[in-house]
Amino acid sequence: EAFYEDRLHGQVGFQTIETDARGRITKVLERTDPTPGDNLQLFMDLNTQLAAVDALQGRRGAVVAIEPQTGGILALVSVPGFNSNLFVTGIDYASYDALQNSRARPLFNRALQGRYPPGSTIKPIVGLGGIETGATTWDYSIYDPGFYKLENDARFYRDWKKWGHGVVNLHDAIVQSCDTYFYELAFNMGIDDIHDFMAPFGFGKRTNVDLINESKGLLPSRFWKKATRNMPWFPGETLITGIGQGYMLATPLQLALSTAILANKGEKVQPRMVKAIGGLPLPTPDVGDPITLKNPDNWDRIIEAMRDVVHSAKGTARGISKDLPGYDLAGKTGTAQVLGIKQDEEYDADKIAEWHRDHALFVGFAPVNNPKIAIAVLVENGGGGGSTAAPVARQVLDAYFESLQQDADVPTTRAVQAP
Repeated sequence: EAFYEDRLHGQVGFQTIETDARGRITKVLERTDPTPGDNLQLFMDLNTQLAAVDALQGRRGAVVAIEPQTGGILALVSVPGFNSNLFVTGIDYASYDALQNSRARPLFNRALQGRYPPGSTIKPIVGLGGIETGATTWDYSIYDPGFYKLENDARFYRDWKKWGHGVVNLHDAIVQSCDTYFYELAFNMGIDDIHDFMAPFGFGKRTNVDLINESKGLLPSRFWKKATRNMPWFPGETLITGIGQGYMLATPLQLALSTAILANKGEKVQPRMVKAIGGLPLPTPDVGDPITLKNPDNWDRIIEAMRDVVHSAKGTARGISKDLPGYDLAGKTGTAQVLGIKQDEEYDADKIAEWHRDHALFVGFAPVNNPKIAIAVLVENGGGGGSTAAPVARQVLDAYFESLQQDADVPTTRAVQAP
C-alpha cells in the first residue's frame, strides 16, 4: 500500500457554499465530487499465500514464490506477523512497544529485509560458473574424505558429512550437497569470477520490486572488502563463499529471483506484486539482456542435477518427492551456519541455544520442463534444509498446483448468437 499510495488514495471532494446568518446552506456555489483511488490487481494467488502462512505456522521465516515467465509474486510471507488492525484507530504505546521489542521481530519483513547466508542453495549457480570459467568439468571428480585443506594452512574446511561423500563429480556434488567439492571449485574459480558470475542472477543488489524497504543483501568481492574493511581477501574466504557462507548474504526474495532465472535458463524477470492498475495491465519492465552460456546445454545439466536433488535416492530433498501430485520439481537444499564452530568442536543442535542453530533453506521450481512457479523458503534456526524447509516448499507447491487445477476445472461460457 505504501508503494502505490498515490494511486490508491483517490481525491477528496469539496464544495463552496453560501449560508445565511444562522449557518444554513442557501446555495452551493461550486462542487467537486470525490474520486476513488485506482483498483490494483495482484499476481498473488490466494491459496498459495495462505498455504505459505499455514506451512510456516509456529516458526520464524519467510516464503517467496515467483511466476518465472512474468516475475509476478504469487506468495510473499514473513512470520511471525502482526495484526494490522491494531494500527487502524491508533495503537497504544504498550502494544507497540511489545511488537517493536519482541525478540521474534514481527515488524521485520524477513522476505524483503532479512539478510541470510544462502548456504548450499547457491551451489547450482556456483557449479554453472565453474563450468563456464573452466574451473571444473562435468567429468572431473574428486575424492571427498570429509574435509578440504589449503596448502600451508592448518585449518580443516569441513564437509557437512563428517565421513565424506567419497568420489563425486559436479552432478553428484549438487545432488548430495558435497561441500568439499565446492571448496575446491571455489578455490579454482577465485572470488572475482564467483562475484562476476553470480551478480547477474540478482545477488548483491535490490530487485526493485514494487515494495518498500527492500535490502540489497551482500555479494562479497576483493574490492568490497578492501573498500569497507581496508583488508585483503584471503583464500579461505573464497572457499566458504563457494558454499554460501562467510560474508555473502541474500534475502529470500533474491533467492526466489535467482531460482526463477535458473528455471528460465538465463532469461531475467522483474519481481512485481501488481499486474494491473485500474483494469490496465502494467507494461513488462525492461530487465536487460539474458544470461548466456558458452554451451546452452549446461542449463539442462544443472537443472537435471537439481531435479535429482528431489527425485534421486541420494538427493538431499528426496523426502518430499513421495506422492507428488502430478508435477516434478527441481530444487536445492541449504543449511546456513549461524554460530561459528571451533576446529576441535562438533556441531550439536541439542547443545546450542535455539537462536544460534542453523537456518534451513530450500529453493526450487516446478514443473521442471515448463516452470510455472519458483520458490524460496527460509526457516530461521530450523536446522537442515532438507528436513525443515523443503517440506514447507512442498506444502506451498501442492497448494499452487491444486489452485491451477481448480482454475482449469472451472467451466467457461461464451455468448452464442441465436439463429
